[in-house]
Amino acid sequence: MADSIKTALITGGSKGIGYGIAEVLIKEGIKVAITSRSSVAAELAASKLNEIKPGYALGVAADVRDLASQQKAVETILGQWGQLDYVIANAGVGHFASIQELTPEQWHETIDINLTGVFYTAKAALEALKKSEGYFITIASLAGTNFFENGLPTMPVSSV
Repeated sequence: MADSIKTALITGGSKGIGYGIAEVLIKEGIKVAITSRSSVAAELAASKLNEIKPGYALGVAADVRDLASQQKAVETILGQWGQLDYVIANAGVGHFASIQELTPEQWHETIDINLTGVFYTAKAALEALKKSEGYFITIASLAGTNFFENGLPTMPVSSV
């Protein structure tokens, strides 16, 4: 039987915006599972969050770049609390370099975390959210629409 208390999953919830969202949700009486690629970071952040309301935070090691990892995170939450009402796809990374300096590995990491990670999170949580008639929320950076100094090539681009 599902718990009457609402539950949330926040990817990248061990620090920054995700951690801040977790604090607010817990204060509002929502149980929160936060993920991080590091089990130590997830558990440490959950421990601090549980100081607000004991038993309301769960730290889960999960990598948004891996569908099986996201599925396991959702299964962990369902096993712990029986339901999933909100998913906040917050995990993200930014590499701020010019095209000349940006490596292909950094490019792929950005795409894998910021885009594919949202897809994998949604795919893993879809059935649980349908069952609870829950919500899926995405967080995006302004870096995707705002240019930054030296973000474009530093040399003139000429036709080939």
